[in-house]
Amino acid sequence: MVYYYMLKNFKINIDAHPKDPGDILPDLLNLDPQDILSWKIKSKSIDARKKNTVGIFVLYSFFLELKKRPAQSRRQKFTLEETDKPVHVNERGFVCKNPLKPPIVVGFGPAGLFAALKLAEAGLNPVVFERGKSVEDRVKDVEAFWNEGRLNVNSNVHFGEGGAGTFSDGKLTTRVKSPLSGEVLRCFYENGAPEEILYLNKPHIGTDKLRGVISGIRKQIENLGGKVNFSSRITDIITENGKAVGLEIDGGDSIYSDDIILATGHSANDVYRMLIEKKVFVEPKSFAIGVRIEHPSEMINKNQYGKYHRSNILGAASYQLSYRDKYSGRGVYSFCMCPGGLVVGSSSEESTLVVNGMSYHSRNGNNSNSAIIVTVNPSDYGNEPLGALDYLHNWESRAFLEGGSDYNAPVQLAGDFLERNISTHLGDVEPTCPPGVRFGDLDACLPDYVTNPIRNALIDFDRKIPGFARRDAVLTGVETRTSAPMRITRSAETMESLNLRNLYPCGEGAGYAGGIMSASIDGIKTALKIIEKYM
Repeated sequence: MVYYYMLKNFKINIDAHPKDPGDILPDLLNLDPQDILSWKIKSKSIDARKKNTVGIFVLYSFFLELKKRPAQSRRQKFTLEETDKPVHVNERGFVCKNPLKPPIVVGFGPAGLFAALKLAEAGLNPVVFERGKSVEDRVKDVEAFWNEGRLNVNSNVHFGEGGAGTFSDGKLTTRVKSPLSGEVLRCFYENGAPEEILYLNKPHIGTDKLRGVISGIRKQIENLGGKVNFSSRITDIITENGKAVGLEIDGGDSIYSDDIILATGHSANDVYRMLIEKKVFVEPKSFAIGVRIEHPSEMINKNQYGKYHRSNILGAASYQLSYRDKYSGRGVYSFCMCPGGLVVGSSSEESTLVVNGMSYHSRNGNNSNSAIIVTVNPSDYGNEPLGALDYLHNWESRAFLEGGSDYNAPVQLAGDFLERNISTHLGDVEPTCPPGVRFGDLDACLPDYVTNPIRNALIDFDRKIPGFARRDAVLTGVETRTSAPMRITRSAETMESLNLRNLYPCGEGAGYAGGIMSASIDGIKTALKIIEKYM
């Protein structure tokens, strides 16, 4: 006889944590070790709220397979519930009528990747067009940019297989509450991501592991009948009678379909301009711009974990900070925090300068970084979608000039930034950003309604994390690609464009997602709408 249990909300002090968490189970359940047939962590989180008094705790939930029913120890506080044997629901195997023309997916970031996978699982043989290169070739182009300053405008940190998330921390957290989250995580795990993403409350993959995961999903799509075309940029949408009926590729070849998923990322400015020219409904939206800030990882770890800051169990510490500027009313907040990570050059247009954050899976770098960004409203750029593109191009061009016009990023130490001085030498914090950095004036590459609230926020954040505004913390500009600058409006019921049927705007670039997980979920939801047509 086998009994199945969920053990929930078990809390263990970090000082008493064994090397293997399963070692605590026999005593916890008053069972012999041989009575525990198997165990699996279902969730794991850290509680460091009282680190300086009672210590740091690790909170676990386990799924258990047992030979006999356990007797809960009175010495412990947790919840133990008998449950059914788990059934892994394989959602593949749709039976669909084949459309006359296979559906098209434009863009192969998280939204396009999962849309194509779901369509392929349904037997609809999707055709993908991605302006960038495969992840293997894309890595070479990105490294050429970081090492030599040679930018490929179609294959870079933003464009190519896996989208911008491929060169990031690979965070898999989301505020979207969807049963599809588990499906996305399982897919990542089945294609090489570490098992911990299935149970950590703040899972991440890391750029090094994510690259292999992405290529694995692509091969899965191809094995199911899908086709992926790299170095294939969309230059026009072919329309007839209010419908999208096809695409023009690189200004030449045309391909036709009744179902076109538009899953380009938030940096495809040429696509935005083409849509506006075609009079596809788009609307302006708020986004945020600012800088990256770097601190020693050990400083952040000490602040968050106290005397436990070197614990291998806890790993590199993260933070999330926000501030409402009392003078301007603008929100300032940390974004895309990369523990033990790097700041990286991520330009996608010539003569512009953009930075982003990235971490490897180990998160063992000397620095931790985060974007510190300020909300920009449509009124700041004229309430017009094209105004948003011109607005971003202006500040990215200024940052390029301030950095020396060679893709080096302008940097300023926090102390000098607060005092409005140009920095002349580094302190203990070494900037990490490739291709390189150059001292400059961040006020020259961002509007004062962004830089002044950041100054006020740094003082506030320093009260929450002592040392946050330390004089030698490195500020690197500019972070501008935080979210889409506009929304391609769509029907909530059909997920089609409001005025161009058969066109399905999807993911982060369409303004409906904000990260790997939410974009992946949106890709699946969009594909399911198309699948319904052929059931």
